[in-house]
Amino acid sequence: MNEINQTSRKAWIWIAALAILFPLAFIEDGQIRGFLKDLRVQVLYNLMRHLTWLGEGWVLLVVAAVLFGVGLWRREQKLKSAGGSSLVALVTAGLTVQIIKHLAGRPRPGLVDVGVVRWGPSFKSGHNSFPSGHAISAFAMAAVLSSYYPAGRWIWYSTAVLVAFSRVYIDAHFTSDVLAGAVLGMLIGLWASRLRVEFLKS
Repeated sequence: MNEINQTSRKAWIWIAALAILFPLAFIEDGQIRGFLKDLRVQVLYNLMRHLTWLGEGWVLLVVAAVLFGVGLWRREQKLKSAGGSSLVALVTAGLTVQIIKHLAGRPRPGLVDVGVVRWGPSFKSGHNSFPSGHAISAFAMAAVLSSYYPAGRWIWYSTAVLVAFSRVYIDAHFTSDVLAGAVLGMLIGLWASRLRVEFLKS
């Protein structure tokens, strides 16, 4: 329990740090994007395009469902609860990101290049950039798994960071998009892990 509480405290420290970095990233989004484009190499770009799927909502939902199913089958309450909490976190993250995305209506980087700069409510497919759905899902899952299995927190969060970086590197999002997604995802993940999905114990 102490290790779990310590993991939660560290997560709150990271949330605060990312939230503090967000305004700076927002101001410097263009500069960061230009810097990464100058450093882009085809091999790494192709690798990031393949790795970004680790943050796909449906992929993580399948992983969470498998965790829950295996826990149910093997009668392992911790695994079942981790899967259940992950499902709650991912569904909540998905709903949250869609609402904010459509209300904010921030154009994606490629659209900005062709002169689309106005923010505002938008329901256009492929238009909305803020926040990153991949980042919010990956960090929500990482926060839940770190709560139940703190020994593996470096694996869970490293994977989430890789997903977030891939979204910026392949020019699908601005840096501030993924930072906002990371903060929201961790908040949702911590909330879902505290629920412990008590109703699943029966």
